[in-house]
Amino acid sequence: MAIFWEQEMLFIAWLIGWVFILSKYRILKKENFQFPEAHLSIIIPAMNEEKNIDKVLNSIKKQSYQPYEIIVVNDHSTDKTENIASTYSDIKIISLQGEPPEGWVGKPWACWNGYLNSTGNLLLFLDADVELSPQALESVMAKYYQKKGLLSIWPYQKFTRYYEHFNMPFHLIALSLLSFFSFSPQLQPAIVFGPLLLISRNIYQKIGGHQSVKNRIVEDLEFGKICGKEKIKINSYSGGEMVKFQMYPEGFYQLWEGLTKNIASGALKINFIHFLILFLWFIGIYSSLVHILVRSDFLLFYPLYMLQIYILLDKTGDYNLMDVVLYPLHFLIFLVIFSSSIFKIFILKTVTWKGRKINV
Repeated sequence: MAIFWEQEMLFIAWLIGWVFILSKYRILKKENFQFPEAHLSIIIPAMNEEKNIDKVLNSIKKQSYQPYEIIVVNDHSTDKTENIASTYSDIKIISLQGEPPEGWVGKPWACWNGYLNSTGNLLLFLDADVELSPQALESVMAKYYQKKGLLSIWPYQKFTRYYEHFNMPFHLIALSLLSFFSFSPQLQPAIVFGPLLLISRNIYQKIGGHQSVKNRIVEDLEFGKICGKEKIKINSYSGGEMVKFQMYPEGFYQLWEGLTKNIASGALKINFIHFLILFLWFIGIYSSLVHILVRSDFLLFYPLYMLQIYILLDKTGDYNLMDVVLYPLHFLIFLVIFSSSIFKIFILKTVTWKGRKINV
């Protein structure tokens, strides 16, 4: 009987994964945009982004739709970020000196200063590590005018080294958020992704902009919660071939530091119903790992979860079959990072990112 219930619960947890698969998260597609009266301000917060700033600015310059203005907010960089950005004559650079004021976290402070120095009626906050295909901006604008409210994009994952693939469980969480968002709007988890966020100036001012999330590490999820409370329509998409980024190209420690900063705080911001469903699915995955080691009669669940992960990852990043086969390794590393995140955020109450200490 005990074996029956173990098998039954594992099977139920596996079935939950199909909620995310069958709800089919939305992928940004190429579209045409014809609203010449739109004045779009692109705001790029940049702290020590000398390896990325040229790429993102070049990708903007190649867009089929050109923004009204581009603003780079140099957030107290100690590298050549500002020097590189200054080679573009038609880009406005805001240089922030010193650490953010008390009560502020770096990215919200940079975004807020970008807004204060902008003039467009639409604001697009864009991370410096994002790369846009030539028609990405036009497609984003077209989608925004169809949907209105707030639009955000979770980019396609680019990799150059294998350790970067270890962000797979974190990526699956983001995809499940997108799937649940599409599947059940009435239980909207108000999911917003910070790498690309488009909102009107009027709505941004109405909700207090980044000043309303000034002390939040995971500011995008908090921003989404505020929009949800204000009944502002939220539309979030996977970037597909249109919007891509490489999150942690500088080594495993950068990946560790970045995920440690975000993952535990982000878990607390998720809609409770979605969190419960996601939690049960993850419990099933981790139970399958245990049974791989100790129960040969449960090996069936290994290929079953491989199938789900393969389908979810399709066309969302530079993942490959090896990632699917080695999903136990990815999830074990994720568990260690998640445990470290809990310790730093709830016990030490401090995390670090790019050399900056952040008090939680």
